[in-house]
Amino acid sequence: MRKFLKVAAIVALALLVAAPAMALDFKFGAEYRVRFYSAPDQNGVNSVGSTYLGSNPRGVQIRVRPRFDVSDDNGNITATLRLEIGDVEFGNGGGANGVTNGVAISPGGTRIGPGAGGSMGVDGVNVETKWAYIDFASPFGVPLRWRAGLQPWFESKGLIVDDDVAGVRAYGKTGMLSYELGWYRASGGTNTTSSNVFCNTAGAVTITATAAACTAGGGTVVSVQQFVATNTSNTLDNNHDFYEAKVGLAIAPFLNPTVYYIYGDNRAATPNGSKPVSAHFLGARLDGSFNIFKYDIDFIYGTANGGPNGNYAPAALGQTRTTGWGVDGGLHFPIGPALLHVVGSYATGDKQNGGKSEALPYIAPSWNGAGGLYELIGSGGAFDQTEYTQDYPAGLWMLGAGIEYRPVKALWLRGMYGFAGFTSKRSNCAYFESRVAGECFGPSYGGKDYNSTTGIGGLAGERTLGQEISFRADYDLWTNFKIQGAAGWLIPSEGDTVAEYVLQLLYNF
Repeated sequence: MRKFLKVAAIVALALLVAAPAMALDFKFGAEYRVRFYSAPDQNGVNSVGSTYLGSNPRGVQIRVRPRFDVSDDNGNITATLRLEIGDVEFGNGGGANGVTNGVAISPGGTRIGPGAGGSMGVDGVNVETKWAYIDFASPFGVPLRWRAGLQPWFESKGLIVDDDVAGVRAYGKTGMLSYELGWYRASGGTNTTSSNVFCNTAGAVTITATAAACTAGGGTVVSVQQFVATNTSNTLDNNHDFYEAKVGLAIAPFLNPTVYYIYGDNRAATPNGSKPVSAHFLGARLDGSFNIFKYDIDFIYGTANGGPNGNYAPAALGQTRTTGWGVDGGLHFPIGPALLHVVGSYATGDKQNGGKSEALPYIAPSWNGAGGLYELIGSGGAFDQTEYTQDYPAGLWMLGAGIEYRPVKALWLRGMYGFAGFTSKRSNCAYFESRVAGECFGPSYGGKDYNSTTGIGGLAGERTLGQEISFRADYDLWTNFKIQGAAGWLIPSEGDTVAEYVLQLLYNF
């Protein structure tokens, strides 16, 4: 027995020495952001320059994005989880507090909007999943990686898509050639919407079905919480999918072309068994650098039956196809210690002449003005707590310039000027004089003194949207910790100037 145990121990030791060592690398990172903001004369409904009492939202938000990565020691497999808490608006919902034999500060002992979590008491149900995916290499040395799960999707400066999505992506590179295939599921069926209206009646907060029911009972609406459910069925193919193929060539430092094609297969907008509603996007990017300057230009052509969701169907026209194109480009070159930007963009808009729409369609855009360098025009730039214009460029053209400068290592400065106009007065869908309201696809800017009944007044019918002047500064106070500030003004062609002021604390590691 002793000899047997001795032999077994020797064999076990030999196996332990011969077996490959299994090692895992763990990484943790996070982004902590506290943002103070003020937006004078911003009314929140994309009616630039429409001023009214109380239209100066100002507040504070906090957002935390922890990230966890685990991989094997040679990088063949990586798993990523990125969570998000926020944006938690100071004072908004979620909290619960009480005072014995007294009156509690709102919301008292009742939770209001638990997904917010910024009222007195602060605790809320507000942890979200942003990214969750595995990313692994193909076997046998094939230069192709696979990423499956919840992941970011970005194309063409956000002209058509810049969002997180569920899907599978295969990507790789060999020599000067890069390639990618992707499948993304935007929706698993049609959406249904319901809401809870939190009503304060004589100090007691209850939930009613509608705001009208609250006020009819002598109450005041405190907040409205909306729920959107997807009518998913595993027995039906009622999904909304996108398929993408992309190829890029790194020919030389001054010449790097990329082309991609996206096909949208929308079965959520049609009854089961009907022909799917289709969308097609063809994009191209060209960028590079010469000795003294860099350049980039993005072009996109898109066509979608019924718009992004397949449900754009004006009463007189039925399901209507939207077909258009857009371009965004810039030159970037040094002037002494500074960097100068010259940028421009153009995207077609609806001509409101019946039949199909000529506006550039989209998937899930987040365009930040020409070159992606603006703080007000577009989706709100780096500081996006309020939006003054809509986040896709259909029906707009824009020209602008700006300058970056770093006087010391810790301080980075940028100033931008931009001028934006409508490709035609009818590409602003707020304008429908002598036509039927709703027979237009694209952004709508009413502005001050707009008449929503006649479709004229304010910015409706104007050729220009306005001008942006904005400034931004980032200061590295400590390692990975920045104090950021921005100030911007949007001067519309009709109406009052709107402004944005931001102070942000960002710890990113």
